[in-house]
Amino acid sequence: MSSTNANANAYPPFISQRWLGALSNIFQPISVENRRWFRQMSIAQLTGSSSLPHGLGLDNASYLELKRVINNNEVEQQELLWLEPSHQLIRKRAAVFAEVSDLRAQERNELIALLMQYANDEEPYAVQMAVIIASASLSQIHLWRSLGLSNRAELSELIRHNFPMLHAMNTKNMRWKRFFYRQLCEQEGDYICRAPSCVECSSYAECFV
Repeated sequence: MSSTNANANAYPPFISQRWLGALSNIFQPISVENRRWFRQMSIAQLTGSSSLPHGLGLDNASYLELKRVINNNEVEQQELLWLEPSHQLIRKRAAVFAEVSDLRAQERNELIALLMQYANDEEPYAVQMAVIIASASLSQIHLWRSLGLSNRAELSELIRHNFPMLHAMNTKNMRWKRFFYRQLCEQEGDYICRAPSCVECSSYAECFV
């Protein structure tokens, strides 16, 4: 089974041209914070504790590079267990998340683009983080759970580290997935809003009498 169904064509053109190469060819040191979060999310996905496809939504080369920079024995051990018969249901579950990601590729790409507008220039792996967060945002459960994090506070710290300007914009402490979709609705007048709550959508009057 392929580690991910994502490929270069799954990203919007401007991401392919400007960032896709960076996804697989980053040699700058990874921050301590992102190493910890990537390790945590990788283990959560491999053990069925997140709502991400195998590979975290990254293309195969990017996922392999990410594992290289994480350099964690537990992640590698879980990768070996991933192939065992005992993980068959976990693999099937991850395959469903990959299918959802493919079916909603345009939506995921818009989320990636939104995050990348506010990426931390001093954090080279914010690119990968944007792809992973966008992939997890397609799930129906809380984003921090989808990512395999411990709580919402940890998610907020992750966003503050990788997307500080976007974090600062959430002045009302809105739930992060709801906040992302609200930003998309405000940016795109013809966007078919999938905001988790219609009350927070700027197009509310267009959908309800």
